[in-house]
Amino acid sequence: MSAIKLRAYQQRVIDQLASYLDNDSIHIVAPPGSGKTILGMALVEKIQRKTLILVPSILLKKQWIEVIQHYYPQWEISEELLQPANITVTTYQYLYSKRKELDNHFTEHGIGFLVLDESHHLKKNWSDLLLDLKEKATELQTLALTATPPFDANQKEWGNYIRLTGAIDEEITVSELINEAVLAPYQDYVYLAPVTKESQKQFTEFLNEQNQIVSHLCSQPEVTDYLLAQEFIQQPLNQTEFIYQNFDSYLSCLLYLNEQQYQFSDDHWQVLGIKRNKIKIPQQTRKSIIDLYQYLFQVVPQLEIFRYLSKKGWLYEDKLRLFPDFEINNQANIPLMKEAIEHIVVKEESYLGNELRCVLLFDYIKQEVLAGKEDYLEYGVVPTFLSLKELIRPETSLAVVCGEFLIVSQKIFQTHFQTYAEFRREKKLAGYIYLAMTDKKRSELLALTTQLLDSSEINLLIGTVSLLGEGWNCPAVNTIIMGNAAGSYVQTQQIRGRGLRCSGDEKLTNIWHIASIYPNIPVTEQPLFAAILKRLSFIEGLNLMDEPVISTGRERFELPDILDLRTIAGYTQNNLYRAKERKQHFMLWETALKQGTHLAMPLFIRSRPKETEVHLESNAFKLDNVDQLNLIQAFLQGALNIYFKERKRKKHWHKACQVRQKLVQTLYQLLLNEGVLSESIPLVIDWNNHSFSCEIVASYHQEKLFNELICELLGEIHSPRYLLKIKQDYFVIPGRYSKNKKAVLIFLTAIKQQGLTADFFYTKNISGRKQLIKARLNSLQASDTLDINERKIWQ
Repeated sequence: MSAIKLRAYQQRVIDQLASYLDNDSIHIVAPPGSGKTILGMALVEKIQRKTLILVPSILLKKQWIEVIQHYYPQWEISEELLQPANITVTTYQYLYSKRKELDNHFTEHGIGFLVLDESHHLKKNWSDLLLDLKEKATELQTLALTATPPFDANQKEWGNYIRLTGAIDEEITVSELINEAVLAPYQDYVYLAPVTKESQKQFTEFLNEQNQIVSHLCSQPEVTDYLLAQEFIQQPLNQTEFIYQNFDSYLSCLLYLNEQQYQFSDDHWQVLGIKRNKIKIPQQTRKSIIDLYQYLFQVVPQLEIFRYLSKKGWLYEDKLRLFPDFEINNQANIPLMKEAIEHIVVKEESYLGNELRCVLLFDYIKQEVLAGKEDYLEYGVVPTFLSLKELIRPETSLAVVCGEFLIVSQKIFQTHFQTYAEFRREKKLAGYIYLAMTDKKRSELLALTTQLLDSSEINLLIGTVSLLGEGWNCPAVNTIIMGNAAGSYVQTQQIRGRGLRCSGDEKLTNIWHIASIYPNIPVTEQPLFAAILKRLSFIEGLNLMDEPVISTGRERFELPDILDLRTIAGYTQNNLYRAKERKQHFMLWETALKQGTHLAMPLFIRSRPKETEVHLESNAFKLDNVDQLNLIQAFLQGALNIYFKERKRKKHWHKACQVRQKLVQTLYQLLLNEGVLSESIPLVIDWNNHSFSCEIVASYHQEKLFNELICELLGEIHSPRYLLKIKQDYFVIPGRYSKNKKAVLIFLTAIKQQGLTADFFYTKNISGRKQLIKARLNSLQASDTLDINERKIWQ
């Protein structure tokens, strides 16, 4: 019998162990406070193999050893990598430092189980080494534990991460831990801080210059002359192999020449596989411009246009940087950011009084301000401390902690820090004492400071992300203000985790995110906020748009459609008002949790107009109004055109949804046939006039696999191995079912069993390439594009 008593969600992982190990890897996602170390040890005990545990810090190394010694005092433990015991615990850093001595280390020492704790920390050089070691030890099994997978990493980084850790097998969600009273509920708020007029002007100038450069790129006589002289333009039938292998480049050339009034010859239409009158050539897009100039730079970099791009900064060190990001001057907006923080602190202080336990985190200390540097345009720990100490009420206890020093009030110093008087340094801080941190005393001072915050003798603690952002815990924290720059999803989640520990029966933590906003710019095009919002959209929380629901998605933040100064101010003011309703939000969490048992992952498919489409109707109605518009109302309101367009759209949408339903059912049936899913796992499909959704109720791994296959089947067509055609519509045959022709025929048979007539095409031959081109052109000329989004909903 195990020495460890597990909670229900931990036992669920143990019970599913056999299914996780089908690829020799276990990858568990669990939030801070869920007991990942305990779960890890239970898995080590179950696996019964010689084990190496890797961690990112000395602190975590000590924590693992303490847990092992507490539960399994009979186990032999080593901290020396090169002299491993049955259980060896060391750091990623130490492993990397010994890389030259580790060629066949796992095999030579019989290590059969590798634990990667806090696996999101794996830097490229560490992961490269571990991948090499893993590939040499063919019998090795791995366990990756993390609270924060790098969901917002680029495709290559995510691919490398998954190669080492394996696909995510199970996610223990924050919602189920709140439901189990292991973690406390919370509410995320966004404070929108409009940038200065000077910053607005700079951004407007940037957009205007970008538009001028794009106009220049869209019509260049030397580019036109060069393209018209090329064989694949003059004699396309003689260059089909080149065209099919470089179709994106070829298509970008055609789109460009079309806007120069070039008339395509019949040969081009033959290559495209469509009749001249069957398609309207679309306008150039950002992607087609990038494709065109990347091709031209590769074959004729001496064109004059590239000198122009070099002067404009779009060509740098022999690399094209088309559509570069706006270079943000954050310094001009520092006073507004500081004002936002002050506003939040004052409000939270007024709501909670002495019950406030607030942590305010920054990237930088800015200690030079203590030496007399002007702090107006300085942003960080010290400048914020200096402004807040003059603003807060006398009874609010303020402290500062970072790796270099601790600042506490004279009262706190007298009652709790007298024994550390030797570390006191003279600073001009009226009413406050500065204590220098040393390596020897840092952990003691931090522990005492944490204890005082926990007991409410300190109400407001300002610190750095590097010290408090991960691994530090204070259960009493009920307010977090993220004063740091827009970090990754990993960092955002780690910081949020500081406030989710339970403390008291009705604790609810307010978590504040501060976003610099450029007025009158759409949310998705905001230079700073778009990236923050993308990260926040991965995080589950209360969605209060209708009845209380726990879900992911940006919708739960209820951002205004139009971000003008008035709506920005109104949105922030409303959030500041709602922040005082902690008891109400606590009850809403309870209500929402009663509506479900787990965090499901349905897929939502919606059709939206392409960004390039221009809507000409001056009296356009919102979709909700169009739905309710009947023929007589449309006639009386002069909206017959809109009425008939919407009616046609609905008819087409419903037909498309009927096909989608049968395709989803096909995949579901195939997974049943393979034994990946069981008959007890239900499939749920639903659609209305604007969205289509599907989901299965299964384990995380099964739901994720199902969603990935659906996204592959119904998503955007790039360069699949096999293509499916149903009437005039094209779909991708997922890679799982397109490894060879036999697998494709099994897929096609399953499609036909659903009552659909379909053809398939192998895209690596000429006839298949033509079909792929048709599919791509269909997508280009479509007025709408499909958005496929996975949301997590407690149900």
